[in-house]
Amino acid sequence: MGINIGNGNKIKNSTIAEKIDGKYSSEKKKFNERHPWIFNLITSFIIGFALLFHFWNDIIKWIEGWL
Repeated sequence: MGINIGNGNKIKNSTIAEKIDGKYSSEKKKFNERHPWIFNLITSFIIGFALLFHFWNDIIKWIEGWL
């Protein structure tokens, strides 16, 4: 198999690159391992939204009365 370069030039049975160091991995990573800051931002929004609900006042009063 040859490689055409330019005006009909051919390279046959030649080494193009001796060593290729790539950071490519065959293992699949989870979304939070690939994009940790996006995952943390989404998590903080979800927790912040949950803290807006009214029932937390009852829990805080119960904890303050218990202590």
